[in-house]
Amino acid sequence: MIWVLGKHERFDLAWRVVRRMYRRSILNRDAIVVLMERYAAANEPSKAIKTFHALEKFKIAADSTVFYALLSALCKNKNVEEAEELLLVNRKFYPLEAESFNIILDGWCNIIVDIVEAKRVWREMSNCCITPDGTSYTHMISCFSKVGNLFDSLRLYDEMKKRGWVPSLVVYNALIYVLAKENCLKEAHNIFDKIKQEGLEPDVGTYNSMIYPLCENQRLEEAHQVMDEMIERNITPIIETYHAFAKGDSINCTLRLIKKMSDVGCGPNSCTFSLILNKFIRMNECGNALRMWTEMRRYNVIPDSSHYTHLIEGLIQHGWIPKALEFYDEMKSKGFPNDPKFEKIFQKFITNHKNHWGKGKEYVTRPRPKNTVLERVRIY
Repeated sequence: MIWVLGKHERFDLAWRVVRRMYRRSILNRDAIVVLMERYAAANEPSKAIKTFHALEKFKIAADSTVFYALLSALCKNKNVEEAEELLLVNRKFYPLEAESFNIILDGWCNIIVDIVEAKRVWREMSNCCITPDGTSYTHMISCFSKVGNLFDSLRLYDEMKKRGWVPSLVVYNALIYVLAKENCLKEAHNIFDKIKQEGLEPDVGTYNSMIYPLCENQRLEEAHQVMDEMIERNITPIIETYHAFAKGDSINCTLRLIKKMSDVGCGPNSCTFSLILNKFIRMNECGNALRMWTEMRRYNVIPDSSHYTHLIEGLIQHGWIPKALEFYDEMKSKGFPNDPKFEKIFQKFITNHKNHWGKGKEYVTRPRPKNTVLERVRIY
C-alpha cells in the first residue's frame, strides 16, 4: 500500500499508513525503506533523507542495511551527489568501506556514466585507505567501456586479475562492447572463448554487447550474423536487441524488422516507434517518418504526447509546416495540452501565408509559384 501511494505521490496518505502501522506495533524498517525509495523516485532526495532520520522517532534501528538502501535509492534516481555527501557526513556512524563506496561508484559509472566523477571517487577511496574490491573494478571497467576507453578498460581488467578478483560476466560483456566499438572484432570474439574457459555462459547481454556497437558503426551485416549465432544457441533476443537495428536500418529493413518483432512477440512498442521516428526525422526523411506513423497504428501502438511532439518538431524543422499543423490539431483533439511554442510558430506561419488559407485554417489548393515555402511544405 505504501509503495502504491508513493508511486502516485500521495505521500500524505502513505504517512497515515505508516503512523497506523506504528500505533498497531507492526511498523518495521521495510516500510520506511519503501517510503524512502518512493521519495527518491519522485525526485525528492531531501524528503527521502528526512524519512531515514524518522526511524529514530519510530524507535527503529537505523543500521547499515537501511542506510545503504537509502544511498542506493538516491543513486538509482540520479541523485548521486546527495548520496555521496550523505555517505561522507555520516562516516562516524557508518564507517567508510568498499561496499558503501561501491554504491556511489555504481551511480557515477552506470547511472550517470560520468567517468570524471568516477575517477574522483576511485581516488577518494584510496585517500580513505579503502581497497577496491571486485565490484569496484566491475563498475569502473563498465564505465570505461561505455565511454569507449579501451586502454583503461583493459588496464583495469589486468589489474583486477592481478589482485585476485575473478571477473564476472558483466566485466567480459563490457570488454566485448568496447573492443567491438573500437573495431577490434577478432579480440572481441576471443572474449567469447575466454568466457567459456572461465566456466561462464554467454547471455543475451553478451551478444548485445557485440550487436550494439556494430549497429552504431553501421556494420549491420555483421550485427545480423551475431544475432543469428545468438538464436542458434537458443538465446532469445530482447526488445533492446531489435532496437539496436532499428536505429540504423533503411526504411525497408525497418519495416521487415518491426514485422519480425511482432511475429516473435517482442514488440514493437511505443519506444520502438519513438526511436524510428526520431531516426528518420534526424535523417530528414519526413516521408518515411509519416509512413512509420501509419505503421504504428497498424501495430496498435497508440501515440502519446512525446510521439506527437517529436514528429511535429521534426516536420517544422524540415519545412513541413502545414503537415505539422495537421498533426498538432490532431494532438489537441486527443486531449493533449496546447504547446505555446507550437502555437506561436503556426500563428506566424498562417499570418505570413494567409492568402493560401481558407476558413478554419484549411489549406487551399491553388496554382502557386515554384520553390516557395508553400510548395515545399504542401500537405501530402
